[in-house]
Amino acid sequence: MHAPLTRQICRSDLETYARDGYVVLRGVIDTAPIDALMASVAHVIRLESGSTANDHRVLNEALIALKKANPSSSSWIYQTIQSSWALRQFFADIDITGMVQTLLEMDDINNLGSVSPAFRFDIPGDARNIRTWHQDASYFLENGAGTDHLVAWIPLNTATKDNGSVIIAPGTHNDGRLPRDYAEANGFASEQYTADMDDHDTSRFITVEAEAGDIAFINMDLLHSSGVNVTQDSVRYTAQIRYNTINRADYRPVFLKPEYPEYQRNG
Repeated sequence: MHAPLTRQICRSDLETYARDGYVVLRGVIDTAPIDALMASVAHVIRLESGSTANDHRVLNEALIALKKANPSSSSWIYQTIQSSWALRQFFADIDITGMVQTLLEMDDINNLGSVSPAFRFDIPGDARNIRTWHQDASYFLENGAGTDHLVAWIPLNTATKDNGSVIIAPGTHNDGRLPRDYAEANGFASEQYTADMDDHDTSRFITVEAEAGDIAFINMDLLHSSGVNVTQDSVRYTAQIRYNTINRADYRPVFLKPEYPEYQRNG
């Protein structure tokens, strides 16, 4: 059953999104689907760590300890959650498609596509998987214009500057698709498409601080970056999904090739 949203997109939201390239809506998602997803995440961590602690300690202490002791095990946890039924159920339950259609100015839901339903955790001190300054459109090529696709960024617990919440450069979506430098994945470090930020005013950068139940919609051409989790014992959890417009002449559906890496499992 879909959990009802507390409100839909209004005119001021549209104006903010058009001007800044993103909009944050506060307290619009019922926390029940978030709680269900995080309970599933705790279950997966227990499977790998062997911990019998309560959910709070498993989601923080157990995962942090496992990441330090065996990065391959934390990679197994991460990838297992990506393909879990619980993650797909979460996106179905929050049902944000009406909001997305409004932001994309789309009348017919049959023209709505999606890609990369994803889950992310950010461990204290882990800088290897930080997404440096980039546009999501460098990674996701379904549409050519940033106005035709967006990412929904959903905090699953409190997101702050200290635990590495997303940093935004407002208005940079108006520059369109920018040149970027590519660095391939290396070991447990993620691949990167990095934008040149030398000419941007750092005083205008904004860290999005948010709670579970909030949601940010971000234009795919907007420059943004992950922060660094500098806490000692707090893992930051988020979910993301990208939406696109399929009735555009330049629309390109992605072709995904499965990969099955070997993991050095815990125990």
